[in-house]
Amino acid sequence: MKKIGLAIIGLGPASQPHSKSLLDLSDRIDVHWAVSRSPERVQAYQQQFPFRTTTDLDAAIQDPAVDAVLVLTPPSSHLEVSERCFAAGKHVLVEKPLELTLDRAERLVAAAQAAGVTFGVVLQQRFRPGSLRRWMRQQPICIRQLPPS
Repeated sequence: MKKIGLAIIGLGPASQPHSKSLLDLSDRIDVHWAVSRSPERVQAYQQQFPFRTTTDLDAAIQDPAVDAVLVLTPPSSHLEVSERCFAAGKHVLVEKPLELTLDRAERLVAAAQAAGVTFGVVLQQRFRPGSLRRWMRQQPICIRQLPPS
């Protein structure tokens, strides 16, 4: 099975647990790039993780080895960063929240649909009992957990 080529965009606090998990998934995922605008964050990240780093977002998203991008930047930048990834034909997973306003969130979803790529939002607690009870009280929904691949 072909490994997924991944770039991580944003090396702030959210990058720590994601990067640790990606190390555990190294049999299925190759992290080709870890990107931050901040040279200081790149340097600090290099001390903890073995992934190749850069401050050049375009270099990472234009890399043909990258299939998908994990966007861990502040929510106010999710739309712009994701649009650049979509334009490069990359699938995108963003950390919650999706965006800061409903209008920007809708634009983000529409851009992914127009690009024909897969787009998702990290919701790591969606199957915990407390989360399910809360959702079920708010509205009737159908939740199904996908089997592991």
